[in-house]
Amino acid sequence: MEANLNYWMAQLLILVFYIMTLVVYSRARNEYIGGKIGKAINLILLFLLVLFISDIVDYFFIVLMPLAEDTILIIKILLRLVAICVLFFGGLRFFAGRTAPAEVIRQTVALGVAGPKPPVEQTAAQAPAADKTVVVAKKPKAMPTLGRYEILGQLGRGAMGIVYKGRDPKLNRLTAIKTIRFSDEFDESQVETIKEHFYREAEVVARLSHANIVTIYDVGEDLDLSYLAMEYLEGENLEKFTTKDNLFSVKKVIDVIAQVCDALAYAHQHDIIHRDIKPANIMMQKDGAVKVTDFGIARATTSTRTRTGIIKGTPYYMSPEQTQGKELTGQSDVFSLGVVFYQLLTGKLPFYGDNMAAIMYQTTSVEPEPATTHNPAINKPTLAILKRSLEKSLKDRYPDAGKMGEHLRLLSKKMGTEQ
Repeated sequence: MEANLNYWMAQLLILVFYIMTLVVYSRARNEYIGGKIGKAINLILLFLLVLFISDIVDYFFIVLMPLAEDTILIIKILLRLVAICVLFFGGLRFFAGRTAPAEVIRQTVALGVAGPKPPVEQTAAQAPAADKTVVVAKKPKAMPTLGRYEILGQLGRGAMGIVYKGRDPKLNRLTAIKTIRFSDEFDESQVETIKEHFYREAEVVARLSHANIVTIYDVGEDLDLSYLAMEYLEGENLEKFTTKDNLFSVKKVIDVIAQVCDALAYAHQHDIIHRDIKPANIMMQKDGAVKVTDFGIARATTSTRTRTGIIKGTPYYMSPEQTQGKELTGQSDVFSLGVVFYQLLTGKLPFYGDNMAAIMYQTTSVEPEPATTHNPAINKPTLAILKRSLEKSLKDRYPDAGKMGEHLRLLSKKMGTEQ
């Protein structure tokens, strides 16, 4: 009697274990639906389901189909073998039939290893004579991929992920691919909401078409990474030109900021506020043209705390109203651009401190040092435009980026060909 009770208690514990597994599965399935991890979770659940069936055959055959103990044991062994085969052969799908195994992408993400270079086409002059032996080059190894894009190398690392140089094989077009792993950055309860917001913002920004705004081609998710595929630019961001030893001329800075004003004015006309204007988000191409990047990303994560409790954003460039959590307008981007303007002219930040509170205090309450303290070459009209862009009061600040850009272009014409 006691042995029989122990048996049924063991069966009850097994049942509880499978119920807990189903609860965990349901939560994980919602988190990773549609990805490779979701498929792996389905495979594991199928494996556990077969094991569960093998564990209840005792009850089934004892009650409904009385069989000999040896027969029941053989059936249980066969079911366990089926479970192992399900796990083994199902798992092979993750290692075969894909041009870019997950581990290759992981290594590329971690190390920035570029894929092999495509073969160089042979010209007619280089073609071997017909009577000579031709050595056929080996077919290059498959590139690691993210979504449909081939990963060619790493371009840089941002606050929320790595940026890769990629190629769209369907259109044979180079792209820049910005990756974001929201599950690493934000609290688990917020991830799905942030993802939805991010994709929605990306769709809106993708409709922007302006010479000074980076074009977004695609947005998606693969290997638990969200990504933006965008226009690939030959150039570098403005961070390099914010140091004292590497500053542009005053005239060059004016021309650069005027182009950013054009981009912001266009975006604001379409009710899109950038929220994170800073040198790292402004690209200078080799021909001197300027492109603003990362529209939409800041909005998707605004006022959202990360796992470490830090609010996403760049405090040195935030407007007073942004640090206070107020509703933002295009004038907030104007202030952030004023900070960039000051930094490109002087090699210094107008507001700084050892912590977030100190920076916020300076931004809202302290006037920056005169830019001529750091760069005496700055003329008075430039100082006037700079001062108005950094006004803490909205009524004193430029009403929009278009007006600021208009003043900058007029000043640039008066300065002529000065370098």
